[in-house]
Order: sequence, then structure tokens, then C-alpha cells
Amino acid sequence: MDDAKRGQDEPGTGDEHDPGRTATAEFRIPPKRDLTRPDIPVRPPVRPPAKDGEGPPAEPAEDAAEDASGEEGDGEHTAEGKTAESAAPEKTAESAVDAEPGKDTEPGKDEAAETTRETEVKDAGAAAPPSGAGPTRVERLPTLPPQAPAPPAPAAQPPAPQQPAPQPPAPQPQAPQQSAPQQSAPQQSAPQQSAPQQSAPQQPATRSSGQWSVPWDGSAAPSAAAPAAAPAAPATSAPEAAAPPADEERGGRRWTVVVAAALVLIAGLVAGQLVRPVPEPSVSLTVKSSVTFPGRAPALPWPEAGQSAVHVEGIGTMGASGGQAPTPTASVAKVMTAYVYLRDHPLAPGEPGPVLTVSPEAAAQIPMREKRGESILGVKANQRLTQRKALEALMVISANDVAHELARWDAGSTQAFVAKMNATAKSLGMTNTHYTDPSGYDHRTVSTAADQVKLLREAMKIPAFAEIVKTPVFEPDDGGPSRQGGNFLLGRDGVVGGKTGYTDEAGGNFVFAARKNVGGVDTLIVGAVLGQDTASAAGAVDAAHRLVTSAGAALRAVTLAPEGARVARADDGLGDTTPLRAAAPVTVVGWPGLTVPVGVDGDPPREAAAGERVTALRAGAATVPLEPVRPLEKPSVVERLLRLG
Repeated sequence: MDDAKRGQDEPGTGDEHDPGRTATAEFRIPPKRDLTRPDIPVRPPVRPPAKDGEGPPAEPAEDAAEDASGEEGDGEHTAEGKTAESAAPEKTAESAVDAEPGKDTEPGKDEAAETTRETEVKDAGAAAPPSGAGPTRVERLPTLPPQAPAPPAPAAQPPAPQQPAPQPPAPQPQAPQQSAPQQSAPQQSAPQQSAPQQSAPQQPATRSSGQWSVPWDGSAAPSAAAPAAAPAAPATSAPEAAAPPADEERGGRRWTVVVAAALVLIAGLVAGQLVRPVPEPSVSLTVKSSVTFPGRAPALPWPEAGQSAVHVEGIGTMGASGGQAPTPTASVAKVMTAYVYLRDHPLAPGEPGPVLTVSPEAAAQIPMREKRGESILGVKANQRLTQRKALEALMVISANDVAHELARWDAGSTQAFVAKMNATAKSLGMTNTHYTDPSGYDHRTVSTAADQVKLLREAMKIPAFAEIVKTPVFEPDDGGPSRQGGNFLLGRDGVVGGKTGYTDEAGGNFVFAARKNVGGVDTLIVGAVLGQDTASAAGAVDAAHRLVTSAGAALRAVTLAPEGARVARADDGLGDTTPLRAAAPVTVVGWPGLTVPVGVDGDPPREAAAGERVTALRAGAATVPLEPVRPLEKPSVVERLLRLG
């Protein structure tokens, strides 16, 4: 039996030796099953021959032509654009091949069957998915010459529409599915023109009966041009972002590290600036820092014997005489006794203070003290004295018995109190002073005029002491007679206090304090005269009087700035300054030949209202309050962050 006489289901045995033919592999696939081979192109199945009354019979020759067309390209669907007139010559050839030997072929039936098959082909081409997802039969039609493009007509609806599937980039084989034959009525479709195409060379025909066809040598036939009809749009996936180059990734990481390091550095700087303490505010002057008085230094009337020294508080020492050899102090030592007691037992101005009871031991020593000619109050056992009256008796009438009783009241014993006296002298810089008793009656209690000036300057800073030494007369609490003090200079030439002393070993001694108003400035003059060879302390008092008068006459005053003038600046510690004005005239006191420094007495606070007194300007003996012209405020957060120092 030759190949032309075989039925569609009879595979040829001799075709496999012909290299120009295509091998046909037969697969029997269960219904609704899908086999996919990515290495084999998808071939649509050929419909089985139609039975009598159901449709035209199958045409093997035409199926072979269809397989050859599938070899050229699975996506060729240009048959949809062909007209019925161009398909007439092809029908005659196909009918001759389809007819089996021994059977008569009716021309009318052949033409009707051919028209039905062409309609099915076109319908299948319009409905089948381009991916070959379902079993679709594709008939290859002859290539028409190029024609002018015509507007596309709507595709005919298939009898049984199939669900389209997206077309993958590369065609994949798919197992055919058995579909029931469908009766399709001939339909007239509007002629469509396709774009001119180059027809591929015909491949040798192969037999097809619902089977898959592949080239014998395993190579795919060249594909034809894409159909002119509108195909289903292939499914496309979103484009993937291209991976950045390795060097760009490294560069990005480097930038990330740099930015992170910069942020950490900035955060550290901010934290450090906020945590770092702000410097304390300070004051700087906007006026001269010193004033020099023209002329020669004054010559004071220094005593010929003994020692003497004069000091102007806030300015300096005007001079001294007689050297600095230690000499007995006599009752001048009581200044240290009163100073230590008031330091340990402060007394408010005008207050009498606590009541003290005289011990029997102190009363028992009165006969001895009277026999030696000491200056005493004459205390009695269990006598009650206020602290102020006891100190007045000590400093005004120079009572030795009260001096020892104060030592016992303060330290418990005379020896313990004397130790305090010496420790205090050392702390004040009295290097040539030594105490052996609280009254100074012992000639071994020695000092110098310069050391006693240091002590009196400190004692006059205690208001209660200044009040007591200014008292000229002692008035006892028990109603006894009043007693005159030894400082007869009180109230003369500005003398406001002092202490006299006399013993045969010490001679006449006197320490004094005088106040003088110079150019509106209250000036304190402190001096000491020791070792005067006189029968009493009167000689020392007279010498002191001459010194006080001469020193006061030598003082001069110069106004540095008027009241309200801006004389300084307050710095908040970060460079922000606020002007400070003087609350009173700035007057400098001095004497000829003297240079007086001008400075600020203390730093201002961080916060203060405008006009509030925040510090003071000290110009020699003058102390002038300073006040800001605008409120003082703490540095802001921004100022603390931006500070450099």
C-alpha cells in the first residue's frame, strides 16, 4: 500500500527514510490533560474526518500542507485575510487529494466542506490563543500577492469559543485535546487584506490525523510573518529594576557610612555643648583702671620715740616710724580679746546679748589685782553681766578682771583662750605678735604698731565692736556710778574708737580709728602709737591726735565718673555683654604721689533686673554700686550650641 492510499490513522513506514519529509509522532492524550515540552514547538491538532451529514470529510493532503505551514511558523494566521475567490483554485487541488480511491466525490459537497473548513480555520485563528494553550487546528492557505490594505472586518464568532491564554515569549509544545466535532455552517466573511509577506519555502507534506508533527531531524521550520489580523496582546510582566553595579553599591554604602558618622559627630557636638558648663559671668571696666595723684607724698608728724603707723582703709599705708621690733602692748591686747569673743559669740548692734554670771574664782582675785594697781571693774561672785556690758567694761574702762572672766566664759580657761588669741594673730598676718594673757598686763605679751593696725582694721568691721569702742563712758547695770573712759579723743577730728594701754614696761600705747569725709567719700584712718616714754597713755594719745589731723589734711579726691555713667560691662560667659552704670559718682580718694587702682568688687549674677545692684566698683576708699541698664539673662540654648570657647 502506498502512502497516498493509506488512511489518516495509518502511519507510513517508508516516510522515515526520506530526509525531506517530516516525522510524525502519535500521542494519545486523555481528555483535558496537558503535556508541555519546552523543546518541541506546539503543533495544533487536525480535526478528525467528519461523518456523513455532519460535515465535509478530512483532507489529508490539505492537512499535510497545514503541517508544513506549522513548520514555518506556529503564529502564521494570514489565512484570515484571504477571500473566498482566492481560495477556489486551492480547493480543487485539495479535493483531489482528499478523495479516497474507489469513492465518488461530489463537487458541491467538496466546495461546501472546503468553505466550512476555511471558515473553521479563520474562526479558530481568531479565537485560539497565540500561545497554543489549547488544541487548535490551523489550515495553511496559499500565499496571496500583496494587496492594498483594507479596513479590518470583525472576526466571525466561533461556534464554541475557547478561553484565550497569554502568549509566552517562546512557543512551547502542548498536548492535544480531543474535542467533539462541531457542525459549522458556512459563513461569508468580509474580505480582509493583509500586509505583503514573503512566503516561506514549502516543506514536504506530512500526514496528520490529530497528531503532533515535528521535523525528522529535530529542527524547527522557519516561521512566517506575523498575521495582519489583530492578535491577542501577549502577557508582559513588569520590568525588573536592573541591579546597581557593584561599585555603585560600594559607593552608596560609603556615603551611608559617611552620613551616619557625620550625624553621630553632630549629635556628640550638640550634647557636648549642652552638657559643657557655661563660664561664670564677669565684669570688665570701661573707665581707667587707676588714678594717679600729682605732687609729693605728705610728711606726717611721726613721734620721736617708740613705734607708729597710719593706714587709710581702701587706699594703703601712709607711712610708719620706729621700726617693727616687738614691744609690750599693755591693755592694747584687749582688742584681740574682744575680737575673738565677738567672733565666737556674735552680738547684734544695739543688743545687750546673753547674761553672764561671774565666777567665785574671779571675785577671789579682786584683792590681788587691786594691790597690783590693775584697772578692774571689781566683780562679785555670782554677779550678772550682759555680754555688751562686759565688753564695754573691757574696752572703755579696761577692766582686767572682766578680761579673764570673758576668757573663761569663751574657752573654759585662760590658757585655752590665749591659744585662740595667738592662732587668730597668725591668721591675720601678725607675724611679730605673741600673747600670754587676755588683759596684756603681762609684759611678755608683745606686738608692733603695724600688727596692731592690721588687727584694729579687722575689728572695726564688726558693728558691735565699733559701737563699743565709740562709747566714752561706762554705765554699770546695777545702778552704780558711771566711769569715764581713757580715750579722750573720741568725737574730735573724726576719732570714732580706740584703746589705750600703759604699763611701766610698755609705756604709753594707743590704737585709734578716725573717719573723715573726703569729696563725699567716707574714709577710715587707722593708726597705732606704741612705746611712748610717758607716765601714762596720754602721751600716746596726743601723738595719735597729731597723726590723725595731718593724715586727714593730706587726703585728696578726684571724680572719675558721674552718677549714672556706664563704667563697666557684664559678660555672661559666652561673649554677650551688658553695660553697667554707676549708682553714685565714682570718686577716688588719695594723697599726692599716690596711684590708686580702680576695680570691681565681685562678679555679677547670671540673672538680674534692670537697675538692680549686681556688683560694685571699688576706687580706693570708695565703693560704688553698679547696676545693669537692661536685664541680665542666662545664655540661650542657641548661644550655648554656637559657642567656640
